[in-house]
Amino acid sequence: MAVLLILNLSSYWLYRKSSGHAGLLLGWLLFTLFISYAWVERTQALTWWQLVGHSLRGGLWLPFSGLLSFSFWRYSWRPPQTLFDQVINHRWQILPVLLVLYLVASGFCARPHFVWRLKLVFGWCGALLLLAGGLLLLQWGCDHLAGINARFSARLFWLLWLNGKYVLWLGLLLRLRNQPVVIDYRWAGGSLLVLLALGWSFSGQFFAKTAMTPQIVAHRGVNGNTGVPNTLQALHQTVPARPAMVEIDLRLTGDQKFVVSHDATTGQLAATEQTVATTTLAQLQRLPLTKNGQTAHYASFTAYLKAAQQAHQPLLVELKAKQDWPAVTTQFVQQYRGKLLPTTQFHCTSLAAVKLLRQHGLTPVGYILPFTVVGLPANQADFYSTDWRTLNPLIVAQARRQGKPLYVWTVEHNWALQAVRHLNAAKVITDHTSQVRRELQAKPQYLGNLLLLLLNF
Repeated sequence: MAVLLILNLSSYWLYRKSSGHAGLLLGWLLFTLFISYAWVERTQALTWWQLVGHSLRGGLWLPFSGLLSFSFWRYSWRPPQTLFDQVINHRWQILPVLLVLYLVASGFCARPHFVWRLKLVFGWCGALLLLAGGLLLLQWGCDHLAGINARFSARLFWLLWLNGKYVLWLGLLLRLRNQPVVIDYRWAGGSLLVLLALGWSFSGQFFAKTAMTPQIVAHRGVNGNTGVPNTLQALHQTVPARPAMVEIDLRLTGDQKFVVSHDATTGQLAATEQTVATTTLAQLQRLPLTKNGQTAHYASFTAYLKAAQQAHQPLLVELKAKQDWPAVTTQFVQQYRGKLLPTTQFHCTSLAAVKLLRQHGLTPVGYILPFTVVGLPANQADFYSTDWRTLNPLIVAQARRQGKPLYVWTVEHNWALQAVRHLNAAKVITDHTSQVRRELQAKPQYLGNLLLLLLNF
């Protein structure tokens, strides 16, 4: 068991020595997967080919196995720009299909004694949750009581998670094969101390000593539960809170004008359901929008831009389109190039739009990443806008090597803010500007960092 755990931790050594070489890490992943299954099947008279077959079929377990080589490989693999962009922009069609295929494959492999296997899997999930919950509770106590030792405890608990998750996975494999799980706690305790010593310097790379003080961006122009998002009313209420930028969403209407709107239809805020792309600006502006007990109306980007310029409020503009990114981007350039303040920034989920905006000199422009589960492909963006829930130190390191700042959205809780502060975020995009400003004065904690690593590793 000690050898297996050391083999698992050694994935980081290979990651560092190879500078994240995806091919080497994939080979190491397959090797560690094979060794894991060989250990589980050590009492069975299996041929080499049978072990290889078990290992390859066991690839279905990789996202949950605790094999560090899997995490390091997927964050080192950088898919082609076009493939990456297609998945980002069609994620609601592609990801459900992949999930169904995964469930079908898993169900096919678990056909014999399905109910019995399912109970074992649920028990394993419960053990994982207990382990994670216990470590997070201990870290919460350390954040509030341990002071300067909070980083020490976070590093320790993360190493316990990495090793514990892997051991639980191996135990599940044994139970699925009707083999007893036998642990000599004397050897296990000594092995754990050795592993903690070996992995200690490794853990330090994932918990920053100092916390950044990022700039605040008002998400959809709101500050707390006041005002209707993306409206002039909300802008006027938010400007006194002095956010570094106000983030808004733009869509092209049926009469080729730009309206400030996040959703493709009006049903989220209005009483009637209309499609923005097929409705004129005048028709949209007649609709009353209700949110947080307040009523407002759609604003044209022309009116919103004028109000922001009068208030000396910089904007972060997200262009939204379902498919026709080139047409929408070209329309925007034609209508507003030369009318924007130099402080205006842009971001969008399309690399084609990023490229077009840059070609027309509308910079800086960022690439929006709704999730980060693989490496960052080479692209022309000036920064990344990332969802905080899938952010991790490997992605942060890649962005830093590319010289691209991180804008992190949508940060609504203090523990999430503390996490992204340790992850080198340049700006935090939030619905609560005033609250986040107050929380930035508080002492940084490590509970959020630990939670993100538990989710992503």
